[in-house]
Amino acid sequence: MNIEEIGVLVKSINDLNVELSGFRSEMKEFKKAMEKRMDCLDTRSTACQFNPNVCSTARRLEEHIKADSGKAGKTMAVIACVISCFNVGLTLVTLIVRGM
Repeated sequence: MNIEEIGVLVKSINDLNVELSGFRSEMKEFKKAMEKRMDCLDTRSTACQFNPNVCSTARRLEEHIKADSGKAGKTMAVIACVISCFNVGLTLVTLIVRGM
């Protein structure tokens, strides 16, 4: 390598250092912005856990729970019991028929 090539190489390296320095500062700014957003989201979710009036989803869920009379749950339990009894009866009949 001659002196001109070394000079070009050093200039290229210096240019890259300047670009990397700019990139690093942009990444630091991005990181700070993301940390702010994450803190904001954490604050909102914590507030929502302690005070449902802050969070619309929690308000709707609370209203749904208050409005639920339990009739649908009882109906589902009866249907599940009927299906289970039918399956047990079918299994017993199958075992008796195959056993004979």
